[in-house]
Amino acid sequence: MKVKLLSMILICLLVCMNSTAISAVIEQKGIPASSEYTEIDIVDIINQIDEDMVYAYLEKLVSKGSRYTGTPNCTRAGVFLYHEFKKMGLKTEIHRWEFNNFKSSNIIATIEGNDPTNDAVIIVSAHYDTTKGSLGANDDGSGIAAILAMADALREYSFPQTIRFIAFSGEEVGLYGSFSYARDAYWRGDNIYAVLNIDIIGWAETETGGNILRFSFVDRSEWIADFATDISEKYDEELNMRIEKIPNYRGADHQAFLDYGYDGVWIVEHDGSKYCNTPYDNLTYINKSYMYRATKLLCAILLEMAIKPIDIQVIIEAPYEGRGYINNLPIMKTDFGKYFYQGIRGMTLIIGRADAKCMVISKEPIKHVVFCIDNHFIQWDSNPPYEWKIKGKYLPLFGEHKLKVFAYTVSGKVAVDEMDINIYTFSFHF
Repeated sequence: MKVKLLSMILICLLVCMNSTAISAVIEQKGIPASSEYTEIDIVDIINQIDEDMVYAYLEKLVSKGSRYTGTPNCTRAGVFLYHEFKKMGLKTEIHRWEFNNFKSSNIIATIEGNDPTNDAVIIVSAHYDTTKGSLGANDDGSGIAAILAMADALREYSFPQTIRFIAFSGEEVGLYGSFSYARDAYWRGDNIYAVLNIDIIGWAETETGGNILRFSFVDRSEWIADFATDISEKYDEELNMRIEKIPNYRGADHQAFLDYGYDGVWIVEHDGSKYCNTPYDNLTYINKSYMYRATKLLCAILLEMAIKPIDIQVIIEAPYEGRGYINNLPIMKTDFGKYFYQGIRGMTLIIGRADAKCMVISKEPIKHVVFCIDNHFIQWDSNPPYEWKIKGKYLPLFGEHKLKVFAYTVSGKVAVDEMDINIYTFSFHF
């Protein structure tokens, strides 16, 4: 009996000691012990980024030489990035891809979210490849330096949303690295909340341009640019940089995510360096101060987004992006990755009948879900599963249209998702 009692006491002591040790580790990493978020000092975190840190990362990357996709230099640069993220203690992965006679790797580092009820992911990306003969200091060494500096500053913290830093290859040959990743993420069912793609932030030659960072977006992603604008105003005293909103540009790595139904923006300098994609894209034509300040602003935007509660999301689950349908049956994939400029990569093609289905993620009860075609209200559904037979408004649907779904909570919060579809059906709603 005494032996049993002694054993029980020892077990209790061990459990207490382990709990104390675990709590100490959690406290050290800045991870709340519960799913509730504890406040952090964002200014203090972004001030961990200094000009020399950002520039040092850029120098190391540029030292690898010209990094055309598939060359030994590009491979060496990928290995360098992998080891830099690993040294930070981040979960680091290699996403290998092969497309259109090119073969390379994307390098991924993740800060896992600490809210077990939330699987949303924020992606911060840049590309490490270059055109032939270019050192790619600005295009896009500046973006890579920014994500390395941000990852370095945030590595001891955790936030409600997961943050994923991705260094893509294959951008200069056709956005193949980002296309392969976005396609694979979509088929895995990743809940990618926002994509901040940083591509060319290393040059400013005017006083006006030195205080502006541009966000390029489609309508569905304008909320990201608006959010960034609010954050730039919030930290204006510390950073003195503002956001300028411009129309979407297809030739950057955010486009692959747009093609697969995710929200993303391209972030770029204002003045525009004339040396990108030339042998003169070297360290001589880098504005260190501008690149550093842009990085700090982007870090503040990322932090504010990572801690902001996501009250409601609606996600279109069917029809699938990148599939061709006949009478609601998926018969082919439309992974036309070579044709990103033509706008048919990841196209959804529908002939005949098709059903729309959506999933709602919400912290409160849902009042109803509204299905629309081309912003025309057609039908709502108040009970899950939320489904609708796709129809035209008064007329059959022939050609390109926009399927849009709105979800409303009982308190009035709203979420929206949309999908571009190429549809040919005689079904219509009176």
